[in-house]
Amino acid sequence: MRMATKRKTTRKKKNMKKQQARVPFPVLLANVLVLVAVLGLSYMWLCSRCDALGRDIKVKEQELNVARKRLVNEQDRWSTITSPQNLRDAIRRHQLNMKMPEGQQVVKVGSWNVTGKTAMLAKKPAR
Repeated sequence: MRMATKRKTTRKKKNMKKQQARVPFPVLLANVLVLVAVLGLSYMWLCSRCDALGRDIKVKEQELNVARKRLVNEQDRWSTITSPQNLRDAIRRHQLNMKMPEGQQVVKVGSWNVTGKTAMLAKKPAR
C-alpha cells in the first residue's frame, strides 16, 4: 500500500506543474530596458557632474579676477614706492648716508650665453 500512495503524490506534483500557466518574458526586451535605464542614469550623473564643474569654474574665475586686481594694485604700489623721488625721500627720512651710483659703478648685463648658461657682461668702450 505504501508504494501506491507514493506514486499518487508524485503524479499529483507533476500534474500541478503542467497545469501552471507560464508567461514567457522576452529576454531581449528585458536587456533593452536595463540598457535604457543604465544609459538614462549615466546621462543624469554626467549632467549633474558638468553642472557642478561649471559652478566650480565660475568660483575659480571670480577668485582669479580678485587676484588680478590685487596684482595690479600691488604693482602700482611697488612702482610708486620705488620711484627715484620716493627712494631719495626714504633715504633722507631714515638718515642713511647713501647716494645714487655713478655710471661707472653700474654693471649692465648683456645677452644670455646659452652654451655657458651665464649672462654676458656688456663690453665697456675702450678709453
